Amino acid sequence: MTPDTPHRPSAAPPALRRRLPGLLLLAVVALIAVATVVGTTTPPDPLRADAPAKEFSAARAHAYVEDIASAPHPIGSVEHDQVHDRLVRELTRLGLAPKTGESVGVDRAPDYAAAARVQNIQATMRGTDPTGRVLVVAHYDSAENGPGATDDAHGVAALLETVRALRAGPAPRNDITFLFSDGEEAGLMGARAFAASGGLGAADRTVVLNLDARGTSGRTVMFETGAHNGALVPALGDHVPVTTSLAYEVYRRLPNATDFTVFREAGLTGMNFANIGTSANYHTAHDNLANSSSASLQDMGSTVLAATRQLAAADIPAVAEGTDATYFSLDGLLLRYPGGLVLPLAGLSAAALAAAAWFAVRRRAVRGRSVAVVAATVPVPLLTAAVVGWTGWQLMTFFRPDYSGFVFGDPYRPALTAFGLAVLVAVAVWVWASVLRRGHGALELSAAVSCWLTALAVVTAVLVPGASYLFVWPALAGSVGLALAARLPRDSAWRDPLSALAAVPGAGLLVPIAALFFDALGLALAMVPLIVVAVFVAPLVAPFAGRLHGRPLVAWTSVAALVGVAVCVAGVARDGVDGRHPAQVSLLYVVDGDRNKARWVSSGLGDHPWLEQYVGDGTAPVTGQFPCLKEPEDWRTGPAPLVDAPAPELRVLSTRRGAGSREVVVRINAVGGTVSQLMLYADTAGGSSVQDLTVDGDELPEENNKPDTKGRWGWDFTYAAPPAQGVELKLKVKGDGPLNLRLLAKSLGFPGGTLKGERPATVTWAALDSGFTLVSKAFTV
Repeated sequence: MTPDTPHRPSAAPPALRRRLPGLLLLAVVALIAVATVVGTTTPPDPLRADAPAKEFSAARAHAYVEDIASAPHPIGSVEHDQVHDRLVRELTRLGLAPKTGESVGVDRAPDYAAAARVQNIQATMRGTDPTGRVLVVAHYDSAENGPGATDDAHGVAALLETVRALRAGPAPRNDITFLFSDGEEAGLMGARAFAASGGLGAADRTVVLNLDARGTSGRTVMFETGAHNGALVPALGDHVPVTTSLAYEVYRRLPNATDFTVFREAGLTGMNFANIGTSANYHTAHDNLANSSSASLQDMGSTVLAATRQLAAADIPAVAEGTDATYFSLDGLLLRYPGGLVLPLAGLSAAALAAAAWFAVRRRAVRGRSVAVVAATVPVPLLTAAVVGWTGWQLMTFFRPDYSGFVFGDPYRPALTAFGLAVLVAVAVWVWASVLRRGHGALELSAAVSCWLTALAVVTAVLVPGASYLFVWPALAGSVGLALAARLPRDSAWRDPLSALAAVPGAGLLVPIAALFFDALGLALAMVPLIVVAVFVAPLVAPFAGRLHGRPLVAWTSVAALVGVAVCVAGVARDGVDGRHPAQVSLLYVVDGDRNKARWVSSGLGDHPWLEQYVGDGTAPVTGQFPCLKEPEDWRTGPAPLVDAPAPELRVLSTRRGAGSREVVVRINAVGGTVSQLMLYADTAGGSSVQDLTVDGDELPEENNKPDTKGRWGWDFTYAAPPAQGVELKLKVKGDGPLNLRLLAKSLGFPGGTLKGERPATVTWAALDSGFTLVSKAFTV
């Protein structure tokens, strides 16, 4: 080179230049997907105890968790009463005047009659110029088998730290009532009693924030709202949780319930919060201090403190004038728009697709017939994703029978396995696209996927409006990308990548929803998030598929599939059984008090060699003597030593006969110890039946309240945490013949001397039908 010759960088090789647009697309999509998944799954760092007084500090709040969750404290237990007294003392120390409301909560649901005496605690911060009230709620009882460090000691601690932080600042405009509800785990009894007592106040002047948990880690999710959520969701803007109007659409169609359900059914509106990560610990002994995440507590507390401040300054009656909205969080941002725009946006996406398709056909970039053929095959990868999810869980439980003990379908460490399943789905979508590319162009594949996205946007806009945003924005992007790609010359390197533009908003909207679904539904229902993964991947692979054919295609897809399988295997192998991650099993000690015969029974949840010494492989029905054990129909059973346990007792106090009916007053009780529940069942196959029941002055008109129950026991009533003197019931009985009753006494744990030594640290009780004693007796009135 001579000195006067300028240096010029060498041009990139032609092959690399042609690949750059596609690589850029992949990089942008990957960056968005990773950022949104991290934002969806990673809670903020906890603040230390010396954080500013007006801020929420997880370190300060966790001291309450340590005090509350040192042991299980279900309703009726000594530990429960100790927690109650601690809360009253702490609220007093914080400068409030707590009141305990002792009353009876009653569930009048069509298929479940129950009651319990509860002790709700409430304390109010008075506002300077109130337009209404913010009601902030957490329940202070725990499940029977676990300390409830997260469910709901996190909620209780968040309320206490919120009180302290609010009192460190100026007085709020609106009243703020903090309700520590009782008996939530026993059937939302505290919330029911509070609503029945008139404590809710005017529905148009009260907004509820409810704090709960269904796991022990992860981000706080605002998963449910009441009506007029367009006026509520902006209160989340100062600290944005994971939220989506899709969750609202899904949850309101499910049978699940929290305290918020009672308030919403009473006409109130508000928001419901929970963290759902590591659901394997939920309602087990491992919802303990060791698994209590300070980061999750920080996220919950910061979210609720910010929302309380916003609503405490708002015009509460104006909330009732709001409409529903579409909303979702995106990497720390809260995005929302009025629900009235959902249908117009869906219509816009349909119009955009029609215009883009017309333009692409006119430019001869796509063939209409070819797009229709490809569109007809789009369900194939979606169905394949469902098959991968279903088959994957079946194989997991086959090779790891202990996985069946996880009631919510997710083991302790599912992330690696979930990623491996997603890889397998991506490979399946790649194969589908590669096969189609042999006779169709990339733009035709992309156009076909955009047709489906647009159809989903329109259908959801009509049926589930809160979900439509997931499809309408990728559909619009896909149509824009199709039009831009059709305008470019066929040899342009940007042509195919532009046709996959739907994957860009898909990475920000669909990928975090898939991650959220994995947490919410678990590996047992992995087919649902995997279908979402397939919808996201389908437009992304179109520009890159078709470059391999024949043996190279088979070879590379086989390698990729093996990688996915290997990741799944590694995930399952990594999630081994040890002291911190024990196998969860079902085991109950049951006594037929009429025949003085004891048995061990197991629902079949979970598997561990330790369990085999108590129950064999054979199964038998048990609902005849123990009607509450209705699922499954047949239980694993084994002989057990007969040891004294709290037993049920029923005494007839009076009988008054009428024409074709009679009024029978009975007292149900337990002798020989304290019980957590008394369950009364009536035989509806005989000539007499229970017309209605009165307990503690509340009448429950319930004739045959279990119409779908197989067998004799078509009516039941449960009283949780009965007092030592028992419970008086007034039964109105139709018919002159005898009424056969069966009374069950449930007590926590097993009587001494029944287990063959200590339960190993590698075994714990499953969250359902585990770790308690049932004694059953028949009575006739």
